[in-house]
Amino acid sequence: MDMGKKNILAALFLFVLSLAFGRASDYVRPSKIVMLWDYYDESTVRLETGTFPDGLDVISPTWFYLSGGEGDVSNFSDSEYVSRAHENGLKVWALFENRSDNLMTLWALFSESKRKKIIDQIAGFAREYALDGINVDFESMSPAAGKLFEKFIVELYAVLNPMGIVLSVDIPVSSDDTPEGYDLALIGNNSDYIVVMAYDQHHGDSDQIGPVAAINWVKQGIEDVLEYVPCEKVILGIPFFTRIWIENTGGGGFTVTSELEGMKEAYERFDKAAMIWGRDRSTEQIYAEYSQGPERFKTWLEDEHSISLKLDAVNDFELAGLSAWRSGWEWDETWDLINAYFE
Repeated sequence: MDMGKKNILAALFLFVLSLAFGRASDYVRPSKIVMLWDYYDESTVRLETGTFPDGLDVISPTWFYLSGGEGDVSNFSDSEYVSRAHENGLKVWALFENRSDNLMTLWALFSESKRKKIIDQIAGFAREYALDGINVDFESMSPAAGKLFEKFIVELYAVLNPMGIVLSVDIPVSSDDTPEGYDLALIGNNSDYIVVMAYDQHHGDSDQIGPVAAINWVKQGIEDVLEYVPCEKVILGIPFFTRIWIENTGGGGFTVTSELEGMKEAYERFDKAAMIWGRDRSTEQIYAEYSQGPERFKTWLEDEHSISLKLDAVNDFELAGLSAWRSGWEWDETWDLINAYFE
């Protein structure tokens, strides 16, 4: 298909979306960053043998993590992966995480010498593997760890910036469940991008069930960040997943548990079994539920409409772009939608 026909089809696709879903914005801002987190662990390697989705600008494999309180950094890096990404025109911003371990983080960042040890390793990996950026994802930190995190980011940026290595920092949407207490303006001034993780509105430890990322909650999270960080430095993190809530009334009791599931698998599961299925206008997501014996399964699903509203928010707030968690959890059509917005 030639480019002219592709552009026509893209325009028609956007037009149909606007009629069907009432898009909030009237224009498509070009030159947005489209980023995807690519999840690695000891047993799972994503996108190693497959191809990268069309429309990506940045791939962020989860390669580095703190492995102890002495400042050691574990490394899953793959030079062949970086070369293949570069051949496909992508930047590689490898993720560095603390695995949500507050005590380890507190101890590892406590002294300047240990912070320097961490930074030296990260900078060394960036040089060795020809990385374009580092994406820092430190979560579940106490206020004490958060203050040390400020120092760490300032010191890390001072090393990476002269090397031409992009530094992006992931931050959660502010809530009582995210008590890090760090100075977001300071973090923003000492990084190239802030990535707002606009998901986990309701998570496994929440007091009540609910959606992962209702649109009004997402917008409020963006507004809160923009009080401290300019819009051109903010990337919106969106979910390619949902949380399935299981209410169990067996044995005369009542318990609630939950499971995380990619949106493709969750949609197929509820499409086959759901007794209740429809648009929840308070969240702008699909709400579905079904029963199986003493268990009742409930979820709020991302679909083209709810994702289009999040893409609208990227445009409406004039953000730098979007990032999605995580690879392999989306429908193939999701990339058609994203590409149509930001082509």
